[in-house]
Amino acid sequence: MDFPQLPKSSSVNPLKWATIIMVAGAALVLLNPFKQIASGYCGIRLNFGSVQPVALTPGLHFALPVYQRIEDVSTQPQTTASNEWAATHDLQDVHTTVSVTFHINPVDAPSFYRDFRTLETLEKRIIGPTVSNDVKAITAKYNAEELITKRDVVDSQIKELIIASLVPYHLSIEAVNTANFTFSPAYSQAIEAKQVAQQQALQAQYTLQQVQISAQQQVVQAKAQADAAIATAQGQAQALLVTSQAEAKANAAIAQSLTPALLQQKALDRWSGTLPTYLSAGAPLPFIANTPLLGK
Repeated sequence: MDFPQLPKSSSVNPLKWATIIMVAGAALVLLNPFKQIASGYCGIRLNFGSVQPVALTPGLHFALPVYQRIEDVSTQPQTTASNEWAATHDLQDVHTTVSVTFHINPVDAPSFYRDFRTLETLEKRIIGPTVSNDVKAITAKYNAEELITKRDVVDSQIKELIIASLVPYHLSIEAVNTANFTFSPAYSQAIEAKQVAQQQALQAQYTLQQVQISAQQQVVQAKAQADAAIATAQGQAQALLVTSQAEAKANAAIAQSLTPALLQQKALDRWSGTLPTYLSAGAPLPFIANTPLLGK
């Protein structure tokens, strides 16, 4: 049996190989099996859509075309803010803004991608409702006035509760910031009026205290003046008494020393020797009839 003869092999056609290389290069470009992960991100490898448990580090990675795909997940800090309305313990409406800053750890990135895919979905489904519920839970424990006077305590409790609520979702919370609490216009006006009344009361109390202090000072001054007057009067009376007693003693001493003969002698010392021109009948001569010395 005769078999057909095969043609002898010819030399390789360079154009053919060039075409094969170009087709392969085009296919490689179209399929794009390489994935570059930038710093601040990690990669999630998907095998026919199934999330693989180990995240890929930043750098260049290969994915089998059609079978595998690599998605980026940011590990950088993210901040989400939400406006919250709640009610206080005394049923006053209060508004505040709460900002949560967080990031996703690379080890938790596969779970995050499997459950949420995007940060927007995480914020909408988990962070927003959690923050809203926790703010309502904390503000309901305090009266409206206490939210202002105990601001630091309320902020700390809100932060602790939000962090504890987000723990199951493998988020690293970096900060929770609560803006100022604002109330309805009517309640704000009531608070302002109360503060004004308190200031006026304090001013009135201060004025009363000043009046009382001034009155007490006047009483003290008056008492001091009265005490000084009494002391002066007592001193003058004491001095007068001492003077009177001294004069009385002197007069008594003089009285005891004045004998009739001494008195007559003093009178004679002062007499000029002139007798009265006229004497009534039977009248004694001065210093003669009654003078014992003359009879001697």
